[in-house]
Amino acid sequence: MIKRLLTLLFLCGGMHLSAQTIRQEFVSIGAPADVVDMDLPKPSAKGSTLIAMPGPISAGIKVTSVTDNKGDTFKEVPGAASLAEGKSLQIFYCENCNGEVTELKFHMSAFAKNGSINTLLEVADLAPSTVLDGSGAEVSDGTATSDGFEVGPSLTTTANDFVIARYSSASPLPKSVSPAAWTYKTTHVYLQKSAPGTYQPKLAGGKAGNKFSMSMAAFKAASPDAQAANAQGTSSPGVGARYFPH
Repeated sequence: MIKRLLTLLFLCGGMHLSAQTIRQEFVSIGAPADVVDMDLPKPSAKGSTLIAMPGPISAGIKVTSVTDNKGDTFKEVPGAASLAEGKSLQIFYCENCNGEVTELKFHMSAFAKNGSINTLLEVADLAPSTVLDGSGAEVSDGTATSDGFEVGPSLTTTANDFVIARYSSASPLPKSVSPAAWTYKTTHVYLQKSAPGTYQPKLAGGKAGNKFSMSMAAFKAASPDAQAANAQGTSSPGVGARYFPH
């Protein structure tokens, strides 16, 4: 699947910050290693939430911890780890992170001889503490329906959340997600500014019988007062993204 590597790089400026703004999101291909480096396209902003979603390509290997160059603490979302044919997906996060983060390291449980596909999002205006809204959810060794739909896990939230689901699918990849409020990317989908409720993404465009896995988590928004203070003290940084479909 890596042979189908396609790169798209875009930069947008002049964006007004609002609740749950994505400052940057990208996917990197990690070389075979037991510690995989990820360089951010630009330094992170102080107070952001960093959401790291590694995916070792070798079966039987998982990520034991995530670190960055500023000493932030990354926690794994409980209940979100998923497997497809022995290959793992996990979600880690750092809340109210230090600014100027430029590098992450994914520490593998063993040497990942086939490398890894690792996704990161930096999200502004999430809660500065206790940001995770409950446990995550997952689907392991899922099978696409007869019409090619890959139905993700169901997750119930209790707050106004940023909801994200990291997935891994066999070729051909899905091409869209429903319901329409979700945003589709080639390794993940997300839902911004969601009200408390139950959410379940459904990927479309794959092949009947394809194997897939999906890991899902929800993160609470900051209070309106905190969002207003952040908007007054933060200039618009633009968004950087680098996508590598696989």
